[in-house]
Amino acid sequence: MPMSAGGLRELKKNRTRQLIADTANALFRARGFDEVTVDEIAAAAQVSKKTVFNHFPTKEDLVFYRAENREAMSLAAVTDRPAGVSILDSFRALCLAQTRFVAGMRRDLVHPRSFFDLVSGNPSLERKMHEVNERITRVLADALAAEAGAEPGDPLPRIVASTLVGAQRALYRRLRQRVREGGPDEEIERAHRADVERVFDLLGKGLGGYPPG
Repeated sequence: MPMSAGGLRELKKNRTRQLIADTANALFRARGFDEVTVDEIAAAAQVSKKTVFNHFPTKEDLVFYRAENREAMSLAAVTDRPAGVSILDSFRALCLAQTRFVAGMRRDLVHPRSFFDLVSGNPSLERKMHEVNERITRVLADALAAEAGAEPGDPLPRIVASTLVGAQRALYRRLRQRVREGGPDEEIERAHRADVERVFDLLGKGLGGYPPG
């Protein structure tokens, strides 16, 4: 069946967005975030500056272009989990699946400026990272509160959401560190699985019953 006009427009929009993001990040890695202008990104991607800002409201958003995907996956672990699966086990599975990023991490580490190298020590990018993590935590807390029927101002949804996001981030960073240190993929993945099980087994002793039912 041929794609609809709306589907073709969406496909073109997504391709343009990806082209801009790929172009920007190639320039950032080659020269550094502060040394590249939005005008240069637009010229290299062969789009207008307005088009860049239509897709990415700020220059920092170009570095965090995958943030929406991360938010969607994290939220789906709460709202789309199968019946009978706890929040913790859903996030356990999400963190176990982080091993699919090992190959990409290896490629990323080859570059003179990886994602974390770009962010580390750059005040505007560090603020943006904080904003991204804060937004994901808030979205998860809202979903948890809705499921639990929590009263307004109840701190538990926020505490649980912060814990889950913190665990996810810490496990990802540890996985990335293992990749940086080298070793066969099988050993890295086995060690990561052990980390995930240890973390979520411990969390299960305190958070396993939330939300109730």
